[in-house]
Order: sequence, then structure tokens, then C-alpha cells
Amino acid sequence: MANWKEPKNDYKPEDQVVPEIFNSLAENERYLQEKKITTEQVQDAEVNSTQSASRENLGDKETVKGFFGKIRKWFADLRALAFKGTVGTNDIDNTSVTAAKIASNAVETAKIKDSAVTDAKIDSVSASKVTGLHKVATSGSYNDLTDKPSISGGGSDFGATFVVDSNDKLSQWIRADTGNDYTTVLIKKGTWQSDELLYELQLSGSKKKYAGINLSKTKTKVVIGEAGSKIYFQVDPTSALPIYGIYYGNKADAVESECFIYGVTVHSCGSPAFTDVSTDCFSACVNLFNCTAIAENGYEAYGFINCKNINNCHSICTSQKLTFAYFGCTAVHQCIGHAEATNANRKFLGGCAVGFRNCTDVASCYGSGVSTPSTTDYTGYGFSGCKGVYRCKQNKKSSTETFTSSYFSNTNDATYKCDNTLNGGFNDTANA
Repeated sequence: MANWKEPKNDYKPEDQVVPEIFNSLAENERYLQEKKITTEQVQDAEVNSTQSASRENLGDKETVKGFFGKIRKWFADLRALAFKGTVGTNDIDNTSVTAAKIASNAVETAKIKDSAVTDAKIDSVSASKVTGLHKVATSGSYNDLTDKPSISGGGSDFGATFVVDSNDKLSQWIRADTGNDYTTVLIKKGTWQSDELLYELQLSGSKKKYAGINLSKTKTKVVIGEAGSKIYFQVDPTSALPIYGIYYGNKADAVESECFIYGVTVHSCGSPAFTDVSTDCFSACVNLFNCTAIAENGYEAYGFINCKNINNCHSICTSQKLTFAYFGCTAVHQCIGHAEATNANRKFLGGCAVGFRNCTDVASCYGSGVSTPSTTDYTGYGFSGCKGVYRCKQNKKSSTETFTSSYFSNTNDATYKCDNTLNGGFNDTANA
């Protein structure tokens, strides 16, 4: 009833009683009985609602059941994390917090508790994810340093005046091209080969080209080889061209107080076609440390020939007839040498293979030589004709024997003759 009003309760006896009064009272009474809801009824009333399909905000006007339907959806979507007072690491899924999800400057020093960040928590953080570091922190390269200190000589690559890092650079060094300073040469990691042949040696009555680097011509004093570096010399196997490798054409240029060769590997592949064609690696050099000589395929082969002060070097040589890992060398310490003559009975010269031949002051070295075939005419020794031999042993089993005509003394004194035993060498200085 749109015009219903609260019933009057202040009637007076003198008020006129008319029929309309009773009609209004009757209607009011009926309305109260059918429509009015008591407080108790409201408290116990049930509301039927349907949960909303998606989360929606409440509008300015909502029906009761619509209101509760929306509220139900919000509560249904809540997870356990919504009801926690604190959040632990185990409450967060792996990879749920990424750099992209964290706003710039969101994590500040003031927001991080003391000891919250531990070594265990940042162990897997790579340097590439840390900003503000200098390039050298991630590259580890000396070249990325700023204000680098000057190191011996002031040149690049630790004082090197010339760097061999390509076949062309090796050719420049061999030719001694003008405009370059070859005093201190660094050989970078890699195998470098050149087809350059020099034409200045008088061999067998005529000038012949040969492969190699004349350190007297290039005025080189120091040669350093990086680990994994090698220079390779090769000639046509049908030619009569020799290989001299690295050598001083004028032995006077090999000054002990100035010259130094470290970590250099020379690999020479020669010609087996003619006699008197040598395949060498190091000739007339001084102060060699951790160097390697590999000579192969020649008619003759020499790893180290007429060199002085050789330390911790390795030589392995193979040729047709005459093969010597170390020949005519002085002050050879802690070196290994193995020589093989693969066609020792070939015509002309008698074949032999010797690890250390005619060397002086040989200490703590290992030598061996194998001749094929092996007879009294074609021999293989570890040490032959050496003087000042001390604590030397066989490297591999030689085809003839480990020692021959080798002595601890500088003379052929039988008292100090090297023992041809398995251990080898003159191991007792009591009588020296």
C-alpha cells in the first residue's frame, strides 16, 4: 500500500468515529501481518545465491542474492597464501619471482634485513646478471683492464715486438721483411705454415733453396710460443731441398746472455729422395726451455743439432737413414729423445738411430733409438759418444742397446763408463 502510514494511537474520546477510521485500521492490520519483517526474522533469514562465473566489483545497487554471488566468487578464488601472516620461501613457486616482475628500484637496501642475503642464496647468480661490473670482471681478459701496467718492454703481448698469428706473419718473419722488429717474437696458439724458401746456402757445390728461419738474418733474440702453437715446415718429398727449422746462420749471434727460446714447437717434414738432405728443427740455438722438435720423412733428421743449454725439451725424429734426436749439444737437462731409422740399409751411408749423439753434460735425460733393420751395421742407441752423462735412462727399448761409448767423465775413462742396464746411466759419483 503506497499511502500506508503508521496507525494513530492518540485518539481521544471526543474524536468523531466514522466508518473510514475502521477501514484504514483494518487495512493497516492486514499489511503488518502479511508484509512487515521482524528483527528476529531478518537474523534468521536465508538468502539463495549463485556464485558468479568471474570476479566482478560490486555495483552501486545490487540485489541481495547478486551481492552474495559476487562475494562468493572472490572468496572461492583466494589461496592459502591470502590467509598467512608471513610469507616464507617455500610458499613461493620456483621462477615465480623474475627480474621482469620486479619494478625498478623496488628492492632497496633498507628493505633487506641484515643477513637476509647469504652465499647459499646467491650461489647460482652469474656475473652476467650483475650490472655495473667492468667488462674485465666477466671476460677475464687482461686486455679489458684500464690503466694496464707496463710489462717488460712496453710492447703488446708482454713485450713482443712481432707476433706470428697467421701464415702471412710467419712468411714475413722468414723473409725478414723491412718495417718489422723481429727482436722478440711471440708465436700465438695455432699451427702456422709458410711456403717461403730461402736461397742462400751452398750445398753440394751449388746454391740450394731451403726452408727455415735464419735468426741471424731476422736479428731475433727471444722466441716465445704459446701453449698449442706450432710452426710447420715442409718441402716437396721428391726434391733435394733441406729444412733447417729455426737456426742461427752465424753462431756468434746466439749469445747466451741475450737469447732465449721458450715453449716453441717446430715440426719439419722433409724429403727422403736424395742423400745428404737434412731435415732439422733447432740448429745452433741457446737457452731452450720446454721446446719440442718433430722431424720426419727426411733422408736424415736432427731434432736439436749443435744447441746449448737445453732444458725440459722433447725430440722425436724419424728418417730413412741417419736420425738423431739430439746431436752435438751441450748442457742437456731433463730432456727426452727418441730416434728411428726406418730404412737403415738403404744405399750409400750406413743407417743408425740415436737419442743423444756426441752430446756433453747430459743429466737426467731419457733416450732411445730404433733401427730397421737392426744388425751390427744398422744400430740403434739411446746414448752414443756422450760425455758427462749422469742419471740418464732409457726412454724406450733401443734396438741395439741404451749406451755405447758414453761416460760420466769428459774422457773415455772406463771407470766412469755408463752402465748398459735397465736403469742406465752413471748413477754413482763416489769415484768422480
